[in-house]
Amino acid sequence: MDTSPSLGIHDLPVSATSLAFGGLYLVACDSDALTQALLFVNLPAANAAPLICSCPHSPGSKQNTVWLDRRILSGSLTLLSPKGATPPPLSECLEELSHARDHLRRDPAQKLLVLGNAEDYLNFKHPDASRRELRAAMRWTEARGHCALLLASRQRLDMAAQAMLTMAARQCAGLALAQEIGADTYSWQAEHWMGAGPAEESHASVLTRDAAGALRLLEEESDALASRPAGDILQVYATRASLAGSEPPSPLWQLFEDIPALLDATRDAVAATVLLDTAGRQREILGEAVAKLRQQCGCRLKILVREAGNRRLRQNEEQLMLQLGANLVLPAELHFATAVNLINSLQPAVYQRHSHLEPQKLQDASQPLPDRGYLPPARFADAVRKTVQRSGSIHISNTLVILSPASGIAPREMLAQGRFQRAGDLCTADAAQAYLFLFACGEADVPAALCNLFRLPVSELAENEVRCPDNDAIAQALARLESQPDLPDLSQALSDDAPPDTGRIAPRITLRRGALRRRDNDGEAIDA
Repeated sequence: MDTSPSLGIHDLPVSATSLAFGGLYLVACDSDALTQALLFVNLPAANAAPLICSCPHSPGSKQNTVWLDRRILSGSLTLLSPKGATPPPLSECLEELSHARDHLRRDPAQKLLVLGNAEDYLNFKHPDASRRELRAAMRWTEARGHCALLLASRQRLDMAAQAMLTMAARQCAGLALAQEIGADTYSWQAEHWMGAGPAEESHASVLTRDAAGALRLLEEESDALASRPAGDILQVYATRASLAGSEPPSPLWQLFEDIPALLDATRDAVAATVLLDTAGRQREILGEAVAKLRQQCGCRLKILVREAGNRRLRQNEEQLMLQLGANLVLPAELHFATAVNLINSLQPAVYQRHSHLEPQKLQDASQPLPDRGYLPPARFADAVRKTVQRSGSIHISNTLVILSPASGIAPREMLAQGRFQRAGDLCTADAAQAYLFLFACGEADVPAALCNLFRLPVSELAENEVRCPDNDAIAQALARLESQPDLPDLSQALSDDAPPDTGRIAPRITLRRGALRRRDNDGEAIDA
């Protein structure tokens, strides 16, 4: 264990994780899991200096707290809870923290102070006051010789407050912005960092959590794969169906009738291109092929999936292919000549979407919930949150649409016009509005989706339409919905409004030929 303070993030350079006494550092993140990993695993394991921490969090179930327990038992770590009253200014809070160990004899003069809810001590409603607080805290740490680490939650800040925080923290010894980009996967953007050695300029990394719950740099492919010579960069391995009747443009193209033969032929491929098709193939088989190719050949192999035949990929299926290892999904409308040009342009490409999730977990994350159609508001909010959380790990775009009915139309009557046939497409209503959750539907695809959902044009049913195209907007809309009292349950009413079963055979109507009646010049009817 090093004697100088450190974040303790494994495999990151020392210059990007070490801390200096007398410095103030700020880490802003949107994930409680990342904050918990830093507080209860990485920091206790990496630091020998006395550590005083004030935070509202507790260790998670996946975290190994052996170092935390050891440090607490030895008396070198003090864990405190924030006070419930109005928080004092930041510098006063740090001063109070620094005296939390005064009752101990022979306590070292320099300490590492960690504040786990730093956003509560900065007044973002008044930017000038916030900047003054940070400057005062920096002067305090420099004068006292302590090291202060501020952990701010981006979840509790709007975009304006986040931008102001970033601007104000430019004078700190270090500023890092962290964001959850997948299950147990985080982006780590160090805007600047002054630790051991030369100052670290802006640097981006991808972190993950290991089996003990500690943060570490996400490992890339093995050296054995990365060091292989790439003499096959012009080679293309393609299924015959992916050409859709076209001829191979070059002798370097090899065609295969099935995927197993293609997988066997590409066993030693390094930088070649593989062109797969969707025609008549189950999604699971295609996904397994993409994952196996990426695993056995490394990141320099180019994998393209071309829509062929009548098989089109939904957005969640397309995202699944990209997360499993495909570089690109080619739509069926793309002419073969254009596809060949794209393949040639991708020759120097390197696959960057590394996911630590197992292929089966990626498959599960791409699936919608089995529910569809109307759900009562509480069940609707719960189902939408679960779907957003699962699908967000592979970057599936969902949209929540809020419709205000036109004059004289009730939300129930509007929903009765809907045909929710896709799993994962849900709806509910409050007293004044209808809520539609469209799974794997980006904002640009909403108009077409609404045309398919309703029997009548939406413009005739609703006088106002609000779209929530991202997870934050969806979460805020759900919170507003749940805050309303006495939300209606329209389950029975919509069941009563359901159209009759069209699966039953209607009675045949007998048609008879009738006499054609005409009129003469005087307007009198005559028989033809």
